[in-house]
Amino acid sequence: MEVMTDLENNKHRMGLCADCHFMRTMRSDRGSIFILCERSKIDQTFPKYPRLPVLQCAGYERTHSDQRKAESGAE
Repeated sequence: MEVMTDLENNKHRMGLCADCHFMRTMRSDRGSIFILCERSKIDQTFPKYPRLPVLQCAGYERTHSDQRKAESGAE
């Protein structure tokens, strides 16, 4: 999947979000990709769209890349 390839190539730009369980990618109608923090849905102290790279985060929970690929539908 193109989005996953782009994200994997740019992990250094994302910081902790790159492999966080709560990170979801959002694509605009114009093709731009944004990083959504799903922690923001349950705790408003977390920004919905964090400024990248995120270097520290109290809500960070690591997700393995194989699990992330399965969640995104990539093979």
